[in-house]
Amino acid sequence: MMYKHVVFATCLAATGIAQAQTAQWTEIEDDSMMIPAFNMSVDDLDDMDLYDASGERIGEVDDILIGDDGTSMAASLDVGGFLGIGEKDVVLPLDSLRVSEDGLVTDMSKEELESLPEYDD
Repeated sequence: MMYKHVVFATCLAATGIAQAQTAQWTEIEDDSMMIPAFNMSVDDLDDMDLYDASGERIGEVDDILIGDDGTSMAASLDVGGFLGIGEKDVVLPLDSLRVSEDGLVTDMSKEELESLPEYDD
């Protein structure tokens, strides 16, 4: 029974990530706006480091975005590259990220993030 729950949760997460790639996004300009999911402001999240599940730094937050529906939120993330060269912007829904002591954490690997479509802000 537990296996079914894990598979269902994985499918939901994958669906959210796929939808994040095709949705229309607008950067949140109000740096003081609170993001309830993290109990942090947009300014707090801006430039925050992004880590994979094993604790390896794999990128950073570029912008916090709001969907055209007015309720969905996502992060534009800079991943890949070296010293800012060759970085790629991708979008992940905020509900696929969690806060740790060092920054934000995703269950996706660096390679999985780099395989997502590039976000053109």
